[in-house]
Amino acid sequence: MMRKITLELLRHGPPHNQLLSPLTEYIALCENHSAVTLHVPFEHNQMLYRLRALSYQLGPEAREFQMGDTARVLGQLLGEIPGLTADLNRQKTSTSDGSTAEQVTHLRLIMSASELALLPFELATAPNGFPGAGQALSLQTEQPVCITRETRRVPQEYMRWPRRPHILFAFASPPDMEAVPAEAHLLALREALTPWLALSDDYDEEKRLAIVGKRLSVLPNASAESLEAACAKNDYTHVHILAHGIQTNTPYDSRFGLAFHSDRHPDGMEAISGDRLATILRTPRHNQPGRFTRPAVVTLASCNAGNVGSVTGVGASIAHALHEAGVPLVIASQYPLSFGGSVVFVKDMYEGLLWGEDPRKLVVGMRRRLHSYFKDKHDWASIVTYASLPPNFDAQLADARIQQSMDCISIALSIADRAMSAFLTSDSLLPPTASSADKHAHRDALARAQQQVTDAKARLQLAIDEYPEQEARILELLASTEKREAQMIYHSTQQGKFDPGSKEGLQLINKLETSRNHYWSSYLKQRKSPSQLVQFLSLTLLLQHLGRLPRPLDQPDQDMTSIWLSAHVQSLNDADHGEQCTRAWAYGNLTELYLIARHIDGLPPAFCGDQITNKALEAARKLVSLTGSTSFEVFSMRRQVVRYLNWFVPMAAGAYDIEALARQLLTVLPACDEPDWDY
Repeated sequence: MMRKITLELLRHGPPHNQLLSPLTEYIALCENHSAVTLHVPFEHNQMLYRLRALSYQLGPEAREFQMGDTARVLGQLLGEIPGLTADLNRQKTSTSDGSTAEQVTHLRLIMSASELALLPFELATAPNGFPGAGQALSLQTEQPVCITRETRRVPQEYMRWPRRPHILFAFASPPDMEAVPAEAHLLALREALTPWLALSDDYDEEKRLAIVGKRLSVLPNASAESLEAACAKNDYTHVHILAHGIQTNTPYDSRFGLAFHSDRHPDGMEAISGDRLATILRTPRHNQPGRFTRPAVVTLASCNAGNVGSVTGVGASIAHALHEAGVPLVIASQYPLSFGGSVVFVKDMYEGLLWGEDPRKLVVGMRRRLHSYFKDKHDWASIVTYASLPPNFDAQLADARIQQSMDCISIALSIADRAMSAFLTSDSLLPPTASSADKHAHRDALARAQQQVTDAKARLQLAIDEYPEQEARILELLASTEKREAQMIYHSTQQGKFDPGSKEGLQLINKLETSRNHYWSSYLKQRKSPSQLVQFLSLTLLLQHLGRLPRPLDQPDQDMTSIWLSAHVQSLNDADHGEQCTRAWAYGNLTELYLIARHIDGLPPAFCGDQITNKALEAARKLVSLTGSTSFEVFSMRRQVVRYLNWFVPMAAGAYDIEALARQLLTVLPACDEPDWDY
């Protein structure tokens, strides 16, 4: 769990109509430490002059000097808060292997005063006593810090972090304005989404576009009307906006907005303020009065989207306005953002966000990359993050990472299955030259799928270290993945006769053994469900038939009869007393237990002969009746029965005596497309 430090900066009065002044007293509250009084060491116009440097309105030498001096002054201001110094210097957290990790600290700056939002705290130099003293606080590596902003008026509402992202990319480049790098941003988003796009090589362009469209929508030449219509039509989890930031002036105020297209204005351009953009993004859903859209993440790749402008009127920056409207995470730029920096911004953030990575860690890494790549720019200091995250955010991130990893694995294996099916059914009909080319494409498709699965498994393994409480769940999912990989190897290389001595045969056996061990370890760590025991029994029988395990097993704690009876009793209890989801999986477990019962020695007579056939068919019927013919539970059970018929039985060369019952079960379990499932 990420360490958090909350720092509140308060003053009397409304958030607006107050200028920076050394005479103004601010109260700094850091966690449970005593309150201290702060004074900003410059006048408002002095700060505005300093900000000209950050907006590239001064020459290089003057800009470097003003940036360095502003960073030093802001660091000294933070250094006047003893509680912050104490909390930042807490002992680092050690990892499970005893090494000291670079544990990112989340520094929450809570402030409502508009004039304080002018201060670029992200630029601050770490003062004496802080980790990495003398370096930029946001860049130092001694104790990495992610600075986020929020206001006291935004509560930490409960929100569900998206597990299946749907991104809206809107961009605008009105007439007479420089073109925005829309193609580069679109390419970055498309590449970030690649692991979750089931794009088989044999799909035509129309189908491929439809698959991409389920995850990514593109809105070119964005206007207020078109963006509102898009948001009202779909529940987008992430909204990425690429547009120019422009300053809007009134006789009494000055703000920054986004330059959108407009048919109502003679110049074809309309400035969209932060308040209007917030209303657009949080519009009511079509035909659902009272239900407002709410993206979890909004990223703004534009100049000055985080800049407050004047403080004399009511209002704030675009990012601030979106945050106050209830968007949990808004990432924008306070000052002009270079085109190259904007591409790094979208690439780094979305590649990590889509995998379920912590956005606070992503911001830390992105700042370092921007600092490394663009020596003549200060894009790294321009990035500002507004965040109001729920108390259980770390647990939700774990769920999102697991879900995204398993979705990636499932899609990769589905693509591999499709490639194998197409190859095996068409190979004999092709001429020799075409068949050779098809084999090459077939191998490439399988190799890509295998690499995608390997990458996703590595992320799940890392998640065990980061979320140890999820170890049993992750081990069970890894076990399922290893088993599906073994099946892919069998169907792609072992058709006809299984050769355990071949390279592919040894690889297949190794994956089966790894899967079996993962199921057993998962059960030992969390004995809530008998499903791990059922799969352990299934794989143990297969490995025994292949001569890889003795019969009976050597380990006293792995007596097959006792394990079968234990899984059976627990499944019966779950089927009678569990909730609907638990009951569904219990009927699936019972179906498979009865399917393999005749290969378990020492079972009572009630589980032998025709009685076991009737029990298996009855459990399968109850599963379909409870969940429906198109449920994931039915799909999963049918897929497992098909494994026995098309994989276990032929690979074991007649050692199984379950083919007749398996075929009967397939008549009870209807076929359907694989539905979405929350792992």
